[in-house]
Amino acid sequence: MCLTASSEFNYLESWLVMLLTTYNNNPSNGLAQTISFYLNKLLCHDDINFCGDKRCEYLAMQRFWRWHGAKKITD
Repeated sequence: MCLTASSEFNYLESWLVMLLTTYNNNPSNGLAQTISFYLNKLLCHDDINFCGDKRCEYLAMQRFWRWHGAKKITD
């Protein structure tokens, strides 16, 4: 269960959703790396300590997006 998060944390989560939606429509390595960057910002944010379930999800997502950002996109 997540306690009330700061507006900054909520903003980062909203930005992440927007990036994921954009990637779905227009995949690129640079965007995958940006998603990984924002996941790192969320994981380093103080409010993540109040969201144990999200921390696990974001760690798994970060591993995936780091890998995805490093591989070459082919159509």
